[in-house]
Amino acid sequence: MADILRIFKRDMCGIFRNVLVLIIVIGLCVLPALYAWFNIYANWDPYGNTGNIAIAVVNLDKGWTKNDSETVNMGDGVVESLKQKDTIGWKFVKSEEKAVEGVKSGRYYSALVIDEQFTYSMYHGVADNIENPRITYYLNDKKNAVATKITDSAASTVKSSINKQFIKVLAEQVFKETNVISDDMKEKDAVGQMTGKLEAVSESLAQYDAMIDTFIDGNKALSQVSKETGEALKDGQDKLAKGTNRLEESKNDLQSTRQSFDSFSADITSALAKVKSSIDDISKQISDANLSQDVNTIQSDVQNIKQSADALKGNIDTLEDKINKIKPDMDDTHVGTLISNIELVKEQTRSMIESTLSVDLSGKTQNSEETLKSVMSALSSTASAVNDTYTSQIVPQVDGMISSMSSVLDSMQTTLGNLSQTSGSMAQVFDGVDSTLDTLNMSMTQLKGVIESASDKINTTLNRLEAASEDEKADIIVNLLSGNPEKLGSFFSEPVQVSDNYIYEIANYGSGVAPFYTTLAIWVGMTILVSLVKVHADAKGLGKLKPSQLYFGRYLTFFLLSQVQTFIIVLGDLYLLKIQCVHPVSFIVTGAVTSLTFSLLIYSLTISFGDIGKALAVVVMVLQIAGSGGTYPIEALPAFFRAVYIFFPFPYAINAMRECIGGMYENTLGKCYITLLLFGAASLVIGLVIRKPFIRLNHFIEKRMEDTEML
Repeated sequence: MADILRIFKRDMCGIFRNVLVLIIVIGLCVLPALYAWFNIYANWDPYGNTGNIAIAVVNLDKGWTKNDSETVNMGDGVVESLKQKDTIGWKFVKSEEKAVEGVKSGRYYSALVIDEQFTYSMYHGVADNIENPRITYYLNDKKNAVATKITDSAASTVKSSINKQFIKVLAEQVFKETNVISDDMKEKDAVGQMTGKLEAVSESLAQYDAMIDTFIDGNKALSQVSKETGEALKDGQDKLAKGTNRLEESKNDLQSTRQSFDSFSADITSALAKVKSSIDDISKQISDANLSQDVNTIQSDVQNIKQSADALKGNIDTLEDKINKIKPDMDDTHVGTLISNIELVKEQTRSMIESTLSVDLSGKTQNSEETLKSVMSALSSTASAVNDTYTSQIVPQVDGMISSMSSVLDSMQTTLGNLSQTSGSMAQVFDGVDSTLDTLNMSMTQLKGVIESASDKINTTLNRLEAASEDEKADIIVNLLSGNPEKLGSFFSEPVQVSDNYIYEIANYGSGVAPFYTTLAIWVGMTILVSLVKVHADAKGLGKLKPSQLYFGRYLTFFLLSQVQTFIIVLGDLYLLKIQCVHPVSFIVTGAVTSLTFSLLIYSLTISFGDIGKALAVVVMVLQIAGSGGTYPIEALPAFFRAVYIFFPFPYAINAMRECIGGMYENTLGKCYITLLLFGAASLVIGLVIRKPFIRLNHFIEKRMEDTEML
């Protein structure tokens, strides 16, 4: 321990004895803080300056004149409303062409164009063949990615505001009409008539309610049928797919049969040619009267005829087997004729073989020349008959049948493909029908609730009318129909009020990003230190020291400088920028723990792997900037970062600082501290254990880099 402190003391003396070195060290301590402070301040309240984002607004609305000759222009109302809102830099332009050109040139981030029939559509929204009130939105995505999101939000706000106004207008019109009716009732004795109308309305509502129940039940039954039909179609699709596969196998088998037949046909033709050649040779020798002299040659030719005939018979038998295999898929009439012809060829071939057996010339001539000529003539006739039958009948029939079957299979494949496509389309149709029925049932259920509510109110009124005196009945009906149109319109335009309840509220965006930029600055500060300050302590003048003593002796210097950097950063966050911080003391402690972990990790990487370790520290920093969840939620990042972020220290340091800034939840801060200290322990393993095998390699790399006279 004493030797470690001696190294540390020598380093401190070296810093404070040299004024220039001291100034550089002070600069190294302040520089990371500037990095953090500038970034936090730049992001302090970006959405508070959205008034500088220009959005063009064009009002083409012509307005509309109501029955009472009052002219209204809702487009002008929208423009006046936007003029009172300074959250966006609204620029009011006269023509749509100028607005669009401004968006293209980048002068405006986006543009809103109010349609000519805007007011008319607002007041006639429930009439037939009337389009919805329209505002056209032009957007330049190229100019700035974040700005377009802000303008999208502004456009959505305008749309929401107009939708509220639209509903409010309709509701006001309805309730103004009911007020007119109630005023008329005050002047006329129409209680009896109105009571009758209410009873009729009550009965009609009851009928509508029953009709809706029937409609919903019918839809449910239809939905069930649709689901069953869709499932049946999907099952049919599976069977069609299997049938298509089997059909493809049949086509392959047929192609194989064609190839086999072509091979057999070649063999049969070759055998017939050999038979005919041998017969011609024997006939020539007999005609030349050289029978006695050429007995051996003739006997050899006869033997060749027999062998060729035997081969021919074997090929014919094989052909017959092939035909029998594909027989179930062929026309019985054609197959019967084909097999009959094959049997004829087989019989003719057997006759040929028997004729050759009657020729025996071994040793002497047992048959006269005339007899031999007769036999040869018969053999020649039989061979010709076999050849004619095969070439003129069997080959064309087999080719025709295979071609016919191939056409049939192609047609079946096309048909199955069409069926599969049709069934797939029908399955999608039934899925859409099922979804539509569900939506329709939901709408009908909501309508049923409205009708039941109105029916209950009317029935309650009728019961009160029945029990009331004649003088009270008029007041009851007037109260039913009367109301404040503006108040009721406001209610229907925004019936639900959302109450915001912030948990761990952050005062501004700068305070929200402070954990990320503070953590990043601590890492950057330590990276700068290992780049400018030597990590290897010189043992000269200190005696023989262990590598671990040299490691900790120099690390104490880096630890102290990193802690000073961090202390300046967090104090500036708290008292210069005045970020929100619920637990400032814990925030300072968190910075110290983060500094300890980061300094150990970066120092160990550098001392163990040299310049490669410095590069690794930069690579790890880049990965953590992109995938630590410091700016965007980790759930919104690509799958790679979601998978690896837990293996880096940044997320735990950032979360610990968030606990201090926004408020603590149970023992989250303690868990973050423990995880950071585990990273520190792993860093010690790198610096004290893993480092040893790389000492010579690092020395070799450093020497080679020095040899370049550049690094």
